[in-house]
Amino acid sequence: MQSFEKKKRVIIALHGWTGNIRSLQPLAKHWNFPATDWIYIQGPYKAKPGGYSWFGGNDKEGWKHQKSFQKLKERIQSLLNDDYQYNQIYILGFSQGACLAMEFMIRQEFSIGGIVSISGFIRYKNEFKKERNILSQNTTVLLMHGEKDNVINPKESKIAYKIFKDLAYKADLHIFKGSHKIPLKANRLIQKKIFKK
Repeated sequence: MQSFEKKKRVIIALHGWTGNIRSLQPLAKHWNFPATDWIYIQGPYKAKPGGYSWFGGNDKEGWKHQKSFQKLKERIQSLLNDDYQYNQIYILGFSQGACLAMEFMIRQEFSIGGIVSISGFIRYKNEFKKERNILSQNTTVLLMHGEKDNVINPKESKIAYKIFKDLAYKADLHIFKGSHKIPLKANRLIQKKIFKK
């Protein structure tokens, strides 16, 4: 358990496929959000080459996510125990971590401050819509995607945006110049669309 001083908000950062607990740590220093703590967790499923995944299994056998959901639930509960409120908690995910952020959030019996999905996608769209819990609807959603992303097509974030809007979430979509990466200049957009809502 990381020790940290309680601040205005806390961001739970979720790495991409084959990443690890250290993958997104440089972001906190680079973006330098005021009054913000960062927490990093690591995917529970091993993935080659030498990294970790938020999902286990495959298309044929089915995909597992229970351990990842449990990790997030436990971390959020520990923050609540430390006197954070739900609306002070944010989840930021890159690539596969963005997928987990979206899949986890819409199924919860609570809303959080917001999620930031960078270069993510929703795999099973119909299931996603059916399993949405209306109690999560006050979570603000910011979707970002590189227009030249050749790993996950930017149309996936456009589809996700339409799904969130159809489900009556407050969602924003931003397509940036770049590829499959985190835009380092996104800090201003996050502060404007997520923190200052």
